[in-house]
Amino acid sequence: MNEELKEESLIPAIEIDHIGHAVPNLEIAINNYQRIFGMLASDIKVVEQQGIRIAYLSLGNVKIELMEPLNDKSPINKFLARNPKGGIHHYCIVTNDINSSYDRSVSNQLNVLNKPTKGHHGRNLYFIHPSETNGALIEIEEPAKKQ
Repeated sequence: MNEELKEESLIPAIEIDHIGHAVPNLEIAINNYQRIFGMLASDIKVVEQQGIRIAYLSLGNVKIELMEPLNDKSPINKFLARNPKGGIHHYCIVTNDINSSYDRSVSNQLNVLNKPTKGHHGRNLYFIHPSETNGALIEIEEPAKKQ
Protein backbone atom coordinates (compact mmCIF):
# COMPACT_ATOMS: atom_id res chain seq x y z
CA MET A 1 0.00 0.00 0.00
CA ASN A 2 2.82 2.48 0.77
CA GLU A 3 4.34 1.96 -2.68
CA GLU A 4 0.96 2.75 -4.27
CA LEU A 5 0.76 5.98 -2.30
CA LYS A 6 4.24 7.01 -3.43
CA GLU A 7 3.30 6.60 -7.09
CA GLU A 8 0.15 8.71 -6.69
CA SER A 9 1.68 11.40 -4.49
CA LEU A 10 2.60 14.85 -5.74
CA ILE A 11 6.02 14.65 -4.12
CA PRO A 12 7.28 11.07 -3.71
CA ALA A 13 9.30 11.31 -0.48
CA ILE A 14 12.33 9.08 0.00
CA GLU A 15 13.68 10.33 3.34
CA ILE A 16 13.86 13.16 5.82
CA ASP A 17 17.19 14.92 5.41
CA HIS A 18 17.15 17.37 8.30
CA ILE A 19 15.12 19.35 10.79
CA GLY A 20 15.73 23.11 10.71
CA HIS A 21 15.98 24.68 14.17
CA ALA A 22 16.12 28.48 14.34
CA VAL A 23 18.20 29.81 17.25
CA PRO A 24 19.05 33.31 18.46
CA ASN A 25 22.69 32.35 19.19
CA LEU A 26 24.42 29.55 17.31
CA GLU A 27 27.29 29.05 19.72
CA ILE A 28 24.97 28.76 22.74
CA ALA A 29 22.76 26.28 20.87
CA ILE A 30 25.76 24.15 19.86
CA ASN A 31 27.00 24.13 23.47
CA ASN A 32 23.54 23.14 24.74
CA TYR A 33 23.23 20.20 22.34
CA GLN A 34 26.75 19.06 23.25
CA ARG A 35 26.21 19.44 27.01
CA ILE A 36 22.78 17.82 27.11
CA PHE A 37 23.04 15.14 24.41
CA GLY A 38 26.76 14.80 23.68
CA MET A 39 26.15 15.82 20.06
CA LEU A 40 29.01 17.47 18.19
CA ALA A 41 28.38 20.10 15.54
CA SER A 42 29.86 20.54 12.09
CA ASP A 43 31.88 23.62 11.34
CA ILE A 44 29.82 26.81 11.26
CA LYS A 45 29.06 28.04 7.74
CA VAL A 46 27.85 31.45 6.63
CA VAL A 47 25.19 31.27 3.92
CA GLU A 48 24.99 34.84 2.62
CA GLN A 49 22.21 34.21 0.06
CA GLN A 50 19.90 32.97 2.84
CA GLY A 51 21.12 35.44 5.46
CA ILE A 52 22.06 32.75 7.99
CA ARG A 53 24.89 31.07 9.86
CA ILE A 54 24.40 27.31 10.19
CA ALA A 55 25.85 24.24 11.82
CA TYR A 56 24.66 20.65 11.59
CA LEU A 57 24.29 18.10 14.35
CA SER A 58 23.91 14.43 13.34
CA LEU A 59 21.99 11.74 15.16
CA GLY A 60 21.55 8.46 13.36
CA ASN A 61 20.48 9.25 9.82
CA VAL A 62 18.85 12.60 10.64
CA LYS A 63 20.57 15.97 10.90
CA ILE A 64 19.51 18.99 12.91
CA GLU A 65 20.31 22.21 11.07
CA LEU A 66 20.89 25.00 13.59
CA MET A 67 20.29 28.40 11.97
CA GLU A 68 21.05 31.87 13.27
CA PRO A 69 20.13 35.04 11.33
CA LEU A 70 22.95 37.17 9.94
CA ASN A 71 20.87 40.36 9.80
CA ASP A 72 17.39 41.83 10.09
CA LYS A 73 16.50 40.80 6.51
CA SER A 74 16.98 37.09 7.23
CA PRO A 75 13.76 35.03 7.21
CA ILE A 76 15.08 33.40 10.38
CA ASN A 77 15.02 36.80 12.08
CA LYS A 78 11.28 37.06 11.35
CA PHE A 79 10.74 33.60 12.86
CA LEU A 80 12.75 34.54 15.98
CA ALA A 81 10.70 37.74 16.39
CA ARG A 82 7.68 35.45 16.94
CA ASN A 83 9.69 32.78 18.82
CA PRO A 84 12.46 34.62 20.73
CA LYS A 85 13.96 31.48 22.29
CA GLY A 86 14.04 29.70 18.93
CA GLY A 87 12.24 26.60 17.73
CA ILE A 88 11.68 24.18 14.91
CA HIS A 89 11.58 26.22 11.72
CA HIS A 90 11.15 23.54 9.03
CA TYR A 91 11.90 20.01 8.07
CA CYS A 92 13.40 18.81 4.84
CA ILE A 93 12.05 15.97 2.72
CA VAL A 94 14.13 14.48 -0.09
CA THR A 95 12.59 13.46 -3.42
CA ASN A 96 14.35 11.87 -6.38
CA ASP A 97 13.12 14.32 -9.03
CA ILE A 98 12.96 17.89 -7.72
CA ASN A 99 11.80 19.43 -11.02
CA SER A 100 8.98 16.95 -11.53
CA SER A 101 7.90 17.35 -7.89
CA TYR A 102 7.92 21.13 -8.25
CA ASP A 103 5.92 20.98 -11.49
CA ARG A 104 3.30 18.69 -9.91
CA SER A 105 3.15 20.95 -6.84
CA VAL A 106 2.48 24.02 -8.97
CA SER A 107 0.05 22.31 -11.36
CA ASN A 108 -1.93 21.06 -8.35
CA GLN A 109 -1.97 24.59 -6.93
CA LEU A 110 0.10 23.94 -3.84
CA ASN A 111 1.32 27.14 -2.23
CA VAL A 112 5.05 26.94 -3.02
CA LEU A 113 7.31 29.75 -1.89
CA ASN A 114 10.01 29.63 -4.57
CA LYS A 115 11.20 27.89 -7.70
CA PRO A 116 13.91 25.25 -7.22
CA THR A 117 17.21 26.95 -6.45
CA LYS A 118 20.65 25.71 -5.45
CA GLY A 119 21.17 25.53 -1.69
CA HIS A 120 24.49 26.13 0.06
CA HIS A 121 25.34 22.45 -0.42
CA GLY A 122 24.78 22.53 -4.19
CA ARG A 123 21.47 20.62 -4.19
CA ASN A 124 18.28 22.08 -5.64
CA LEU A 125 15.44 22.83 -3.24
CA TYR A 126 12.17 24.68 -2.82
CA PHE A 127 9.76 25.35 0.05
CA ILE A 128 6.08 24.56 0.55
CA HIS A 129 4.08 27.05 2.62
CA PRO A 130 2.88 25.86 6.06
CA SER A 131 -0.75 26.43 5.02
CA GLU A 132 -0.46 23.27 2.89
CA THR A 133 0.98 21.01 5.60
CA ASN A 134 -0.89 21.67 8.84
CA GLY A 135 1.41 24.47 9.94
CA ALA A 136 4.85 23.05 9.05
CA LEU A 137 7.19 24.76 6.60
CA ILE A 138 8.57 22.00 4.37
CA GLU A 139 11.78 22.15 2.36
CA ILE A 140 11.80 19.81 -0.64
CA GLU A 141 15.30 18.86 -1.76
CA GLU A 142 16.97 16.62 -4.29
CA PRO A 143 19.20 13.84 -2.95
CA ALA A 144 22.92 14.28 -2.41
CA LYS A 145 25.01 13.03 -5.30
CA LYS A 146 26.68 9.67 -4.63
CA GLN A 147 30.44 9.96 -4.50
